[in-house]
Amino acid sequence: MIEVMAAVSIANSAFNALKTGIAKGKELQDMGQTLGAFWDANESILEAGIKNESTSYAKKLLNSKSVESQALEITIAKTKAREMENELREYLIYSGQGEFYREMLRERRNIKNERLREARARAMAKKDATDLALVLFLFGVAGVILASIVALIAANQ
Repeated sequence: MIEVMAAVSIANSAFNALKTGIAKGKELQDMGQTLGAFWDANESILEAGIKNESTSYAKKLLNSKSVESQALEITIAKTKAREMENELREYLIYSGQGEFYREMLRERRNIKNERLREARARAMAKKDATDLALVLFLFGVAGVILASIVALIAANQ
């Protein structure tokens, strides 16, 4: 997955290219590759939010970024993506391509919901496995320490 701010930059570039194309009278269908880049970048931003929600406690402890920094970065990215999407919708509606946009959104919503469900399930499974491994490791360390203490006590009697 690409970094959040890189995804915002890609979305912004694609958005500006779409705006320019629409202003010049191009049909959205003719700018499919650029529109795809815009949606891909927006999806990366959403995935970053999901990844942040489901990060294991071990990774959160070892992460170099502060919680506030991560939250701010993701919130800024989501807000920027939402603003660009709203502006794109308005451009399309006012340029007479509103029905195409609504149809694309219906299809996008179906695909997006399925992918987000799958991404959440994968992320939670990974988080659970990492957390379980950490707990088992800590119990193992505690067991070794306890066994060592018992062995020391038995040797001193």
